[in-house]
Amino acid sequence: MPPRLNLLNARTAVPVLRQTSVNTSRRSIATSISINRPTSYALKTSLSSSTRMHTRWNSSISGGDGSERPKNPPEDPLPHVSEEAAEITKIMDKKCDGTPASPELEQGTPISEILQRDKEAQKHMPKVMQDQIKSTTGTRSFSTSARRSQTDLHAQGNAFDEQTAAVMASMISQVNQQAEELHTGIKFDFVETLPKTENFRTRYDSLLEQFTKLLMQDGKLSKAQKNMAFILDHLRTASPPQPNPKRPLLPGPPAPQLPLNPVLYLTLIVDSVAPLIKIRQQKGLAGGGASVQIPVPLALRQRRRTAIKWIIDSSDKRRDSSFAQRVANELVAVAEGRSGVWEKREQQHKLGIAGRSNLGLIAGGRR
Repeated sequence: MPPRLNLLNARTAVPVLRQTSVNTSRRSIATSISINRPTSYALKTSLSSSTRMHTRWNSSISGGDGSERPKNPPEDPLPHVSEEAAEITKIMDKKCDGTPASPELEQGTPISEILQRDKEAQKHMPKVMQDQIKSTTGTRSFSTSARRSQTDLHAQGNAFDEQTAAVMASMISQVNQQAEELHTGIKFDFVETLPKTENFRTRYDSLLEQFTKLLMQDGKLSKAQKNMAFILDHLRTASPPQPNPKRPLLPGPPAPQLPLNPVLYLTLIVDSVAPLIKIRQQKGLAGGGASVQIPVPLALRQRRRTAIKWIIDSSDKRRDSSFAQRVANELVAVAEGRSGVWEKREQQHKLGIAGRSNLGLIAGGRR
Protein backbone atom coordinates (compact mmCIF):
# COMPACT_ATOMS: atom_id res chain seq x y z
CA MET A 1 0.00 0.00 0.00
CA PRO A 2 1.59 3.34 -0.96
CA PRO A 3 2.26 5.86 1.80
CA ARG A 4 -0.29 8.59 2.31
CA LEU A 5 0.59 12.25 1.46
CA ASN A 6 0.36 14.73 4.32
CA LEU A 7 -1.30 17.92 2.97
CA LEU A 8 0.39 20.07 5.64
CA ASN A 9 3.79 19.17 4.20
CA ALA A 10 2.89 20.01 0.58
CA ARG A 11 4.51 23.47 0.70
CA THR A 12 7.90 22.06 1.46
CA ALA A 13 7.87 19.83 -1.62
CA VAL A 14 9.07 22.53 -4.04
CA PRO A 15 12.23 23.71 -2.18
CA VAL A 16 13.12 20.11 -1.37
CA LEU A 17 13.53 19.31 -5.09
CA ARG A 18 16.32 21.87 -5.37
CA GLN A 19 18.38 20.49 -2.46
CA THR A 20 21.36 18.21 -2.61
CA SER A 21 21.10 14.45 -2.15
CA VAL A 22 22.09 14.66 1.50
CA ASN A 23 19.42 17.21 2.30
CA THR A 24 16.86 15.15 0.38
CA SER A 25 17.56 12.08 2.48
CA ARG A 26 17.29 14.05 5.69
CA ARG A 27 14.06 15.65 4.46
CA SER A 28 12.53 12.24 3.69
CA ILE A 29 13.37 10.91 7.17
CA ALA A 30 11.86 13.96 8.82
CA THR A 31 8.73 13.67 6.73
CA SER A 32 8.29 9.95 7.52
CA ILE A 33 8.60 10.63 11.24
CA SER A 34 6.08 13.43 11.07
CA ILE A 35 3.50 11.13 9.48
CA ASN A 36 3.41 8.84 12.58
CA ARG A 37 3.11 11.78 15.02
CA PRO A 38 0.10 13.96 15.80
CA THR A 39 -0.89 16.67 13.35
CA SER A 40 0.19 19.71 15.38
CA TYR A 41 3.62 18.28 16.10
CA ALA A 42 4.07 17.34 12.45
CA LEU A 43 3.21 20.88 11.35
CA LYS A 44 5.77 22.43 13.72
CA THR A 45 8.44 19.98 12.71
CA SER A 46 7.90 20.45 9.00
CA LEU A 47 7.97 24.28 9.19
CA SER A 48 11.13 24.34 11.32
CA SER A 49 12.91 21.82 9.14
CA SER A 50 11.98 23.66 5.94
CA THR A 51 13.21 26.95 7.38
CA ARG A 52 16.56 25.45 8.45
CA MET A 53 17.05 23.70 5.12
CA HIS A 54 16.14 26.86 3.14
CA THR A 55 18.59 28.92 5.20
CA ARG A 56 21.33 26.29 4.84
CA TRP A 57 20.73 26.15 1.06
CA ASN A 58 21.00 29.95 0.68
CA SER A 59 24.14 30.03 2.82
CA SER A 60 25.72 27.27 0.75
CA ILE A 61 25.07 29.21 -2.46
CA SER A 62 26.34 32.58 -1.25
CA GLY A 63 29.34 31.12 0.52
CA GLY A 64 28.11 31.82 4.02
CA ASP A 65 27.62 35.59 3.53
CA GLY A 66 23.96 36.59 3.67
CA SER A 67 24.58 40.10 2.31
CA GLU A 68 25.32 38.87 -1.23
CA ARG A 69 22.43 36.44 -1.55
CA PRO A 70 19.97 36.99 -4.44
CA LYS A 71 16.92 39.01 -3.49
CA ASN A 72 13.45 37.74 -3.93
CA PRO A 73 11.15 39.66 -6.33
CA PRO A 74 9.29 41.49 -3.51
CA GLU A 75 12.64 42.73 -2.16
CA ASP A 76 13.82 44.33 -5.45
CA PRO A 77 13.23 48.10 -5.66
CA LEU A 78 10.71 49.08 -8.30
CA PRO A 79 12.15 51.19 -11.13
CA HIS A 80 10.92 54.75 -11.71
CA VAL A 81 8.18 55.39 -14.21
CA SER A 82 10.29 57.85 -16.23
CA GLU A 83 13.66 59.55 -16.20
CA GLU A 84 12.02 62.74 -15.00
CA ALA A 85 10.62 60.96 -11.95
CA ALA A 86 14.06 59.50 -11.22
CA GLU A 87 15.66 62.97 -11.39
CA ILE A 88 12.98 64.45 -9.11
CA THR A 89 13.51 61.67 -6.57
CA LYS A 90 17.26 62.21 -6.74
CA ILE A 91 16.86 65.93 -6.05
CA MET A 92 14.30 65.60 -3.26
CA ASP A 93 16.15 62.78 -1.46
CA LYS A 94 19.45 64.63 -1.58
CA LYS A 95 20.64 65.87 1.78
CA CYS A 96 20.99 69.63 2.00
CA ASP A 97 22.11 71.40 5.23
CA GLY A 98 22.14 68.06 7.01
CA THR A 99 18.46 67.30 6.52
CA PRO A 100 16.97 65.30 3.65
CA ALA A 101 14.60 67.17 1.32
CA SER A 102 15.34 70.59 2.78
CA PRO A 103 12.38 72.99 2.58
CA GLU A 104 14.50 75.66 0.87
CA LEU A 105 12.58 75.21 -2.35
CA GLU A 106 9.34 76.14 -0.61
CA GLN A 107 10.57 79.14 1.41
CA GLY A 108 11.69 81.41 -1.43
CA THR A 109 15.45 80.88 -1.14
CA PRO A 110 17.22 82.27 -4.25
CA ILE A 111 18.09 79.62 -6.79
CA SER A 112 21.56 81.09 -7.16
CA GLU A 113 22.42 80.36 -3.50
CA ILE A 114 21.26 76.76 -3.84
CA LEU A 115 23.25 76.26 -7.02
CA GLN A 116 26.40 77.79 -5.54
CA ARG A 117 26.48 74.97 -2.99
CA ASP A 118 25.83 72.29 -5.63
CA LYS A 119 28.83 72.08 -7.96
CA GLU A 120 27.31 69.31 -10.04
CA ALA A 121 24.15 71.30 -10.76
CA GLN A 122 26.19 74.32 -11.88
CA LYS A 123 27.40 72.37 -14.90
CA HIS A 124 23.85 71.96 -16.24
CA MET A 125 22.36 75.34 -15.38
CA PRO A 126 21.48 77.80 -18.19
CA LYS A 127 24.17 80.17 -19.40
CA VAL A 128 22.16 83.20 -18.25
CA MET A 129 22.18 81.97 -14.67
CA GLN A 130 25.91 81.17 -14.89
CA ASP A 131 26.63 84.75 -15.96
CA GLN A 132 24.45 86.13 -13.17
CA ILE A 133 26.21 83.99 -10.56
CA LYS A 134 29.60 85.13 -11.81
CA SER A 135 28.58 88.81 -11.73
CA THR A 136 26.78 88.76 -8.38
CA THR A 137 27.54 91.68 -6.04
CA GLY A 138 25.95 90.26 -2.91
CA THR A 139 22.35 91.19 -3.73
CA ARG A 140 19.64 88.86 -4.89
CA SER A 141 19.00 89.37 -8.56
CA PHE A 142 16.02 87.04 -8.57
CA SER A 143 14.19 84.70 -6.23
CA THR A 144 11.50 82.09 -6.28
CA SER A 145 9.39 84.27 -4.03
CA ALA A 146 7.14 86.69 -5.95
CA ARG A 147 6.06 88.77 -2.94
CA ARG A 148 7.42 92.29 -2.65
CA SER A 149 7.49 94.56 0.32
CA GLN A 150 4.71 97.06 0.71
CA THR A 151 7.15 99.97 0.84
CA ASP A 152 8.55 99.17 -2.60
CA LEU A 153 5.08 98.88 -4.08
CA HIS A 154 4.05 102.18 -2.54
CA ALA A 155 7.13 103.96 -3.90
CA GLN A 156 6.58 102.57 -7.37
CA GLY A 157 2.91 103.60 -7.26
CA ASN A 158 3.85 107.18 -6.40
CA ALA A 159 6.35 107.33 -9.27
CA PHE A 160 3.76 105.92 -11.68
CA ASP A 161 1.17 108.50 -10.55
CA GLU A 162 3.62 111.33 -11.13
CA GLN A 163 4.42 110.11 -14.65
CA THR A 164 0.74 109.73 -15.50
CA ALA A 165 -0.04 113.21 -14.24
CA ALA A 166 2.76 114.68 -16.34
CA VAL A 167 1.53 112.91 -19.49
CA MET A 168 -2.04 114.03 -18.93
CA ALA A 169 -0.94 117.62 -18.35
CA SER A 170 1.00 117.65 -21.62
CA MET A 171 -1.99 116.22 -23.52
CA ILE A 172 -4.35 118.82 -22.08
CA SER A 173 -1.99 121.66 -22.94
CA GLN A 174 -1.62 120.37 -26.49
CA VAL A 175 -5.40 120.21 -26.97
CA ASN A 176 -5.82 123.71 -25.60
CA GLN A 177 -3.15 125.00 -27.95
CA GLN A 178 -4.88 123.42 -30.93
CA ALA A 179 -8.19 124.95 -29.83
CA GLU A 180 -6.63 128.40 -29.73
CA GLU A 181 -5.36 128.02 -33.28
CA LEU A 182 -8.88 127.18 -34.52
CA HIS A 183 -11.88 129.45 -34.47
CA THR A 184 -13.26 130.60 -31.18
CA GLY A 185 -15.65 128.10 -29.65
CA ILE A 186 -14.49 125.18 -31.80
CA LYS A 187 -12.15 122.62 -30.26
CA PHE A 188 -11.78 120.28 -33.26
CA ASP A 189 -11.85 120.58 -37.05
CA PHE A 190 -15.07 120.56 -39.00
CA VAL A 191 -16.42 117.21 -40.13
CA GLU A 192 -15.88 116.64 -43.83
CA THR A 193 -19.08 116.36 -45.80
CA LEU A 194 -19.67 112.99 -47.41
CA PRO A 195 -20.55 112.74 -51.10
CA LYS A 196 -24.06 111.76 -52.10
CA THR A 197 -22.91 108.37 -53.35
CA GLU A 198 -21.12 107.43 -50.13
CA ASN A 199 -23.90 105.04 -49.11
CA PHE A 200 -23.62 103.09 -52.35
CA ARG A 201 -22.04 99.66 -52.11
CA THR A 202 -20.10 98.21 -55.02
CA ARG A 203 -19.09 94.57 -55.16
CA TYR A 204 -16.25 95.02 -57.64
CA ASP A 205 -13.85 97.79 -58.51
CA SER A 206 -15.49 100.47 -60.67
CA LEU A 207 -13.00 99.97 -63.53
CA LEU A 208 -13.31 96.17 -63.38
CA GLU A 209 -17.09 96.35 -63.53
CA GLN A 210 -17.00 98.80 -66.45
CA PHE A 211 -14.44 96.72 -68.34
CA THR A 212 -16.47 93.54 -67.74
CA LYS A 213 -19.68 95.13 -69.05
CA LEU A 214 -17.88 96.29 -72.21
CA LEU A 215 -16.47 92.77 -72.73
CA MET A 216 -19.97 91.31 -72.56
CA GLN A 217 -21.45 90.07 -75.84
CA ASP A 218 -25.07 89.10 -76.43
CA GLY A 219 -25.90 89.77 -72.78
CA LYS A 220 -23.74 86.86 -71.47
CA LEU A 221 -22.41 88.41 -68.27
CA SER A 222 -21.07 85.19 -66.77
CA LYS A 223 -18.90 84.57 -69.82
CA ALA A 224 -17.62 88.15 -69.67
CA GLN A 225 -16.69 87.67 -66.01
CA LYS A 226 -14.73 84.53 -66.89
CA ASN A 227 -12.90 86.45 -69.61
CA MET A 228 -12.13 89.23 -67.12
CA ALA A 229 -10.74 86.69 -64.65
CA PHE A 230 -8.51 85.24 -67.39
CA ILE A 231 -7.24 88.73 -68.28
CA LEU A 232 -6.33 89.52 -64.66
CA ASP A 233 -4.60 86.18 -64.27
CA HIS A 234 -2.60 86.82 -67.43
CA LEU A 235 -1.51 90.23 -66.17
CA ARG A 236 -0.47 88.70 -62.86
CA THR A 237 1.55 85.84 -64.36
CA ALA A 238 3.07 87.67 -67.33
CA SER A 239 6.60 89.03 -67.20
CA PRO A 240 6.98 92.65 -66.04
CA PRO A 241 6.49 95.17 -68.85
CA GLN A 242 9.26 97.21 -70.41
CA PRO A 243 7.75 100.70 -70.74
CA ASN A 244 8.58 102.92 -73.69
CA PRO A 245 10.14 106.23 -72.57
CA LYS A 246 8.18 108.09 -75.26
CA ARG A 247 4.88 106.54 -74.16
CA PRO A 248 5.13 106.10 -70.37
CA LEU A 249 2.37 104.96 -68.08
CA LEU A 250 0.93 107.16 -65.37
CA PRO A 251 2.98 107.49 -62.16
CA GLY A 252 2.72 104.38 -60.03
CA PRO A 253 4.77 101.48 -58.69
CA PRO A 254 7.91 100.40 -60.56
CA ALA A 255 7.42 98.17 -63.58
CA PRO A 256 8.72 94.98 -61.87
CA GLN A 257 6.06 95.39 -59.15
CA LEU A 258 3.06 95.94 -61.43
CA PRO A 259 2.17 92.23 -61.88
CA LEU A 260 1.84 91.90 -58.11
CA ASN A 261 -1.37 93.97 -58.24
CA PRO A 262 -3.21 93.17 -61.49
CA VAL A 263 -6.14 95.52 -60.72
CA LEU A 264 -3.79 98.48 -60.30
CA TYR A 265 -1.87 97.31 -63.38
CA LEU A 266 -5.08 97.35 -65.46
CA THR A 267 -6.10 100.74 -64.06
CA LEU A 268 -2.79 102.34 -65.04
CA ILE A 269 -3.00 100.90 -68.55
CA VAL A 270 -6.53 102.17 -69.18
CA ASP A 271 -6.01 105.60 -67.62
CA SER A 272 -2.72 106.12 -69.48
CA VAL A 273 -4.35 105.83 -72.94
CA ALA A 274 -7.68 107.41 -71.99
CA PRO A 275 -8.25 110.66 -73.98
CA LEU A 276 -8.99 113.89 -72.17
CA ILE A 277 -11.40 115.22 -74.80
CA LYS A 278 -13.67 114.11 -77.58
CA ILE A 279 -14.39 115.82 -80.92
CA ARG A 280 -17.96 116.85 -81.63
CA GLN A 281 -19.03 117.83 -85.15
CA GLN A 282 -21.36 120.84 -85.21
CA LYS A 283 -22.87 122.45 -88.30
CA GLY A 284 -23.82 126.08 -88.99
CA LEU A 285 -21.34 127.78 -86.70
CA ALA A 286 -19.04 129.02 -89.48
CA GLY A 287 -21.94 129.76 -91.85
CA GLY A 288 -23.38 127.50 -94.50
CA GLY A 289 -23.64 123.74 -94.03
CA ALA A 290 -19.99 123.09 -93.17
CA SER A 291 -19.44 121.21 -89.90
CA VAL A 292 -16.97 122.45 -87.33
CA GLN A 293 -14.95 120.27 -84.94
CA ILE A 294 -15.52 121.29 -81.31
CA PRO A 295 -13.41 119.71 -78.49
CA VAL A 296 -15.47 118.64 -75.49
CA PRO A 297 -13.89 117.57 -72.15
CA LEU A 298 -14.72 114.12 -70.83
CA ALA A 299 -15.44 112.86 -67.33
CA LEU A 300 -13.45 110.01 -65.79
CA ARG A 301 -15.96 107.28 -66.65
CA GLN A 302 -16.31 108.59 -70.22
CA ARG A 303 -12.54 108.67 -70.68
CA ARG A 304 -12.19 105.08 -69.49
CA ARG A 305 -15.02 103.88 -71.69
CA THR A 306 -13.33 105.37 -74.78
CA ALA A 307 -9.98 103.78 -73.90
CA ILE A 308 -11.54 100.36 -73.29
CA LYS A 309 -13.39 100.48 -76.63
CA TRP A 310 -10.13 101.33 -78.41
CA ILE A 311 -8.32 98.42 -76.69
CA ILE A 312 -11.06 95.91 -77.62
CA ASP A 313 -11.15 97.12 -81.22
CA SER A 314 -7.36 96.84 -81.53
CA SER A 315 -7.40 93.33 -80.05
CA ASP A 316 -9.69 92.11 -82.87
CA LYS A 317 -6.77 92.47 -85.29
CA ARG A 318 -4.76 89.83 -83.43
CA ARG A 319 -4.65 86.19 -84.47
CA ASP A 320 -5.11 84.56 -81.07
CA SER A 321 -7.92 82.00 -80.97
CA SER A 322 -9.38 83.16 -77.63
CA PHE A 323 -11.05 86.53 -77.24
CA ALA A 324 -9.75 86.94 -73.66
CA GLN A 325 -6.22 86.06 -74.81
CA ARG A 326 -6.35 88.72 -77.52
CA VAL A 327 -7.47 91.41 -75.06
CA ALA A 328 -4.81 90.39 -72.51
CA ASN A 329 -2.03 90.56 -75.09
CA GLU A 330 -3.30 93.95 -76.26
CA LEU A 331 -3.17 95.29 -72.69
CA VAL A 332 0.45 94.18 -72.32
CA ALA A 333 1.25 95.84 -75.67
CA VAL A 334 -0.32 99.08 -74.43
CA ALA A 335 1.80 98.93 -71.25
CA GLU A 336 4.95 98.57 -73.35
CA GLY A 337 3.92 101.30 -75.83
CA ARG A 338 3.58 98.97 -78.85
CA SER A 339 -0.17 99.26 -79.39
CA GLY A 340 -1.97 101.44 -81.93
CA VAL A 341 -4.18 102.83 -79.15
CA TRP A 342 -1.47 105.37 -78.39
CA GLU A 343 -1.69 106.70 -81.92
CA LYS A 344 -5.47 107.13 -81.62
CA ARG A 345 -5.03 109.09 -78.42
CA GLU A 346 -2.39 111.35 -79.93
CA GLN A 347 -4.58 111.98 -83.00
CA GLN A 348 -7.54 112.84 -80.79
CA HIS A 349 -5.53 115.40 -78.83
CA LYS A 350 -4.17 116.95 -82.02
CA LEU A 351 -7.69 117.49 -83.37
CA GLY A 352 -8.69 119.01 -80.04
CA ILE A 353 -5.81 121.45 -80.06
CA ALA A 354 -6.63 122.44 -83.64
CA GLY A 355 -10.31 122.94 -82.80
CA ARG A 356 -9.75 125.21 -79.82
CA SER A 357 -10.27 128.23 -82.09
CA ASN A 358 -13.81 127.07 -82.84
CA LEU A 359 -14.82 127.46 -79.20
CA GLY A 360 -15.16 131.22 -79.79
CA LEU A 361 -17.80 130.56 -82.44
CA ILE A 362 -19.96 128.83 -79.88
CA ALA A 363 -19.63 131.73 -77.47
CA GLY A 364 -20.44 134.25 -80.27
CA GLY A 365 -23.49 132.29 -81.41
CA ARG A 366 -24.94 132.22 -77.88
CA ARG A 367 -24.70 135.98 -77.61
